Amino acid sequence: MKSFSRVNPISTFALSLCVVTVLALSICARQSAAQANSRVDPGLAKQGGKVFQNRGCFACHTIGRSGNTAEGPDLAGVTDRRSHEWLVSWLRNPNAMFGSDAAADAMFEQYHHVKMPNMHLGESEIAALISYLSQFRQK
Repeated sequence: MKSFSRVNPISTFALSLCVVTVLALSICARQSAAQANSRVDPGLAKQGGKVFQNRGCFACHTIGRSGNTAEGPDLAGVTDRRSHEWLVSWLRNPNAMFGSDAAADAMFEQYHHVKMPNMHLGESEIAALISYLSQFRQK
C-alpha cells in the first residue's frame, strides 16, 4: 500500500495554483460588480427614477422588498439577472417577447397571466430606467 506521508511536489504546486486562481477570480468578480455599480451615471439614474415614478412602474413593481406583493417582479438585481440587450428589448416592446422568450413566458406564468403593458418608452427613457435599476442589487 502506498504511503501518503510524501506528497508529490507537482501535485502540491498544481493544488496551490488552483487555490490562487480561484481566489484571484473571486476578487476580480467582486471588483467588477463594484465597478459596474460605480459606472452608473448619476444624472441618467436620476432621470430613470423620474421615469419609474412618472410612468407608474411602482404600481406593479417593487425594488428591494421581500415577498411577492406586486403584480410584477421585484426589480432589485434585475440588471444582474438579465442582460442589457434583454432589458432593452423588454422595455421597448414586452409583448413581442411573449411566446418567443423563455424568461418572458415564465414571468407570465408566475405573475398570474398578467402581461407587462407596452409603455411605449423612448430609447432615452429605456437607457435612463436601466441606469436607475442598475443601482439596486439583489440582496
